[in-house]
Amino acid sequence: MSEIICIGRKTVYIDLPVQRVECSKCQVVRQVKVRFADENKRYTHTFARLVLDLSRHMTIQAVARHLGVSWDLVKEIQKDHLYKRYRSPKLSKVKRIAIDEIYQGKRLGYLTIVMDLQSGAVIFVGNGKGGEALAPFWKRVKRSGARIEAVATDMGPAYISAVRSNLPDATLVFDHFHVIKLFNEKLTKLRRDLQREAEAGLGKPVL
Repeated sequence: MSEIICIGRKTVYIDLPVQRVECSKCQVVRQVKVRFADENKRYTHTFARLVLDLSRHMTIQAVARHLGVSWDLVKEIQKDHLYKRYRSPKLSKVKRIAIDEIYQGKRLGYLTIVMDLQSGAVIFVGNGKGGEALAPFWKRVKRSGARIEAVATDMGPAYISAVRSNLPDATLVFDHFHVIKLFNEKLTKLRRDLQREAEAGLGKPVL
């Protein structure tokens, strides 16, 4: 296996032969595990930690240039770290959540996102939008025993119905953006109605 390590500020590539062993009973051949690197990875645990530490203060391109490695390798380490840390977020202590959807374009469609409002972490991503996209999330919530106190959503009837059906004791909160948006729409309609009434009475345009 070929490994990447850092000595001081210099990145060094080393070739390390990893032994294989055969079970005398089942004849299965396995590769001996090494403690300082994961199987099929081209870098050591120490190097990955260095990349992640630098990534807190530098861009991907800057980290790659500083360590003398490719942009793709830095991105790979970041993605692997995020996957391990967030692939199965615990829901048992979640109290307040927000639900919304994002549009990815005609080819990919919508994703429904659930976020923990206390930690800011995304705890669920579902395909599509509306109540059906949240079905796997409600199952996880029930298995976890989480007691969710409040849910923030837009004013879409699908989300309102889904929350009331699955979390009947939770407080339903409409997010600030959609409340203000609806208020502005109603205010604009009122202004237009008043303008039409004034112009009809006076017979001429008014401001």
